[in-house]
Amino acid sequence: MHGPMGESFYTKSVSALVDSVQGNAESRSSLFEQAEKYFAEVEQMNAISDELDNQVKTLSTSLELTKKKLQKPALEKLDAAKRALKQHQVKQEKARSQRLQQVTEVVTKLVLLCESTNWEKTQVNSAKLLGTLQLVCAGQGNKLAKQSQKFKPIYKAVLALRLMDKLLEDKHVKNKHIMSYYKASDRYCVSDNELSAFQNQVVIPLVSAAIFQDVGLFHPEAQRILKGKDGGLDEFRVLDQEQRLALLKINYEQSLNYVTYGLGLESYVGNDKEERERFKKNQIERMKFVRTMLVHSPKPKQGIGNLIKIPQIYASFIFSTKQDANFMDSPKAGLLIMKTAKRNAVSKTAAKALLSIVGHFPQGYGVTYIPRTDNEYSDQYEYAVVVGLNPADPFEPICRAATKNLKFIPNGQMLTVDRHSNLYFPQVKKQLEKISPERLEEILRNLVSNFDERRNLALIPSYWEPYDFFCYTKFQNLWKQAY
Repeated sequence: MHGPMGESFYTKSVSALVDSVQGNAESRSSLFEQAEKYFAEVEQMNAISDELDNQVKTLSTSLELTKKKLQKPALEKLDAAKRALKQHQVKQEKARSQRLQQVTEVVTKLVLLCESTNWEKTQVNSAKLLGTLQLVCAGQGNKLAKQSQKFKPIYKAVLALRLMDKLLEDKHVKNKHIMSYYKASDRYCVSDNELSAFQNQVVIPLVSAAIFQDVGLFHPEAQRILKGKDGGLDEFRVLDQEQRLALLKINYEQSLNYVTYGLGLESYVGNDKEERERFKKNQIERMKFVRTMLVHSPKPKQGIGNLIKIPQIYASFIFSTKQDANFMDSPKAGLLIMKTAKRNAVSKTAAKALLSIVGHFPQGYGVTYIPRTDNEYSDQYEYAVVVGLNPADPFEPICRAATKNLKFIPNGQMLTVDRHSNLYFPQVKKQLEKISPERLEEILRNLVSNFDERRNLALIPSYWEPYDFFCYTKFQNLWKQAY
């Protein structure tokens, strides 16, 4: 009907990025699977370290009390114990270093996907990544909750970056670490494949904090609450207050634990003493920055924790794991953010900043609208997909037309769907109520596949789900020359 189905090169890269953060591969090599493995083994590994360390101390004390002629075998035992301890420590350090290196590689790929060499291109790249995440995540089905959980970390990381930039632009950022590296002219990529100093020192840690904000949920104690002792419970069910509070506490503590000890600091390579000291100081500053965001995110008030807390709330609504989640409700995510700000649970300034970036209609949302010609409204509606960030009016999304004259098209025009044309708003629907049901049914037949299976759809739809549309490769380049 619309050519081959599948994934374009870009869409494949996004899917691969999602899997690298939280995949289902048998190798269990994604970032979250590595964290889960760490949580499962850390107590045993620490116990072995303690045991070996105690052996060394005991043998050292024993050696001092041993008669001189018997010291050689005692010394051999001590040396063997020291070697065993050293080997264990090296093994653990190698595993930690490999985890951290993997994090750096994945996070760098994410940054290069959503940012570019200037502000304008960065907005397009970020919109493209956010929209693709939404469009490849099916809007319905039994696996939706699990899928939503996978897509959420990357989505909120991108939002955190755009929120930081907006607050920097409006001069609302006071954090010393950010401001010590910030210079507007050097904010973005040096080239398409090379990060700036600001990105290395601020952006990478911010993305890492956003991604690992809820990594503590993979701790065995958290998993027991979510899935039950035998693993048979629905992890996406509504928890009672006692369970919820216990889960929040475990997640908070273990997320900090993993970032601090499971990942830790990068190791210096080289022989320059002064350079080593600068490197170490830099690493400590970065870790402090990440921990500060994680520590303050549960109750951010006006602080830096808002950078990951507000995107977390927003992303959790867009990629909801609730059983009654409805794609149509996505525009309510912005309202939720503002409602949360009114309760002073998050910064009002930061909440308004995020809303100005994403608007009320998220990237990838399917808008149904009444087209106009010479200021005259048509007697039909068309489909469009939200593709642009920073709308002039949060209620008027920047879109790409998906249909023209009731036919799907691959390179539709860019348009802003105003609130007088958007069928999401009930008052706009009244403009089409004068049209006969037969004509409305005819329109719907042109716009949906398997009409007989979808005849229960509203004749005047408030929105449409572009998931099936995006399954065709020729429709996946919605952001080409978007601006």
